[in-house]
Amino acid sequence: MTPDYEKAALKAAETLVKFHIDTAPVSPLPIFMRTPGVLVLSFSEISTQVGIAKRNVTRLFGLDNQDAVTSVYVDDGKLRYLVAYNQQLPYNMIQRALARELGHIILGHDDSVPEDIREVEARVFAKHLLCPRALIRTLQEAGSILTVEAVGSVTGCYGRCQQYIRNIPGTHVPAELNRQIKEQFADYTQNFIDYQSILIQRDTSPLADFGTFMEGYEE
Repeated sequence: MTPDYEKAALKAAETLVKFHIDTAPVSPLPIFMRTPGVLVLSFSEISTQVGIAKRNVTRLFGLDNQDAVTSVYVDDGKLRYLVAYNQQLPYNMIQRALARELGHIILGHDDSVPEDIREVEARVFAKHLLCPRALIRTLQEAGSILTVEAVGSVTGCYGRCQQYIRNIPGTHVPAELNRQIKEQFADYTQNFIDYQSILIQRDTSPLADFGTFMEGYEE
């Protein structure tokens, strides 16, 4: 059995359209909030509600689930999901972890699918959700300079995350779906392009002045 890359990419695109996501970086939290049968809590909130020390909450979920984990249960004959996440991680790590857990739910993963396949499909879903090809293509077509830093700023996907995206096998999303995503992000992409053109004119190397920025800083 092999991962269904096509399904993961399609479901991510459909999710962007369904919830009318029109700005980036994409935050999975508002999507969760509008998804019936899903409860999202931080590890800290669980710690407070259950009365367990925070360090023990993370231990309960295991070493492989230190960023986020989804528990599935049945209530009144319906599937329910509890998504727990580590609020103390950097935003982009929380973003990726929650997008992965959202992928498990949207893709309808259960024990009939091997765990390694589920994980790959959920990660592919997450990358297509956070880094929509339609958004990147629109920026490219507009002549925007898409460096690794620029893509990271737009999507919240940096370093290894971008490497993973580049290594995902090619997938096809219906042209009409891509068109809808482009239209949703139209205002956002134009604002980004305008801002980038001003930024490049004023400072071609933002990190060059980082030392000056830190002058006078005291512990």
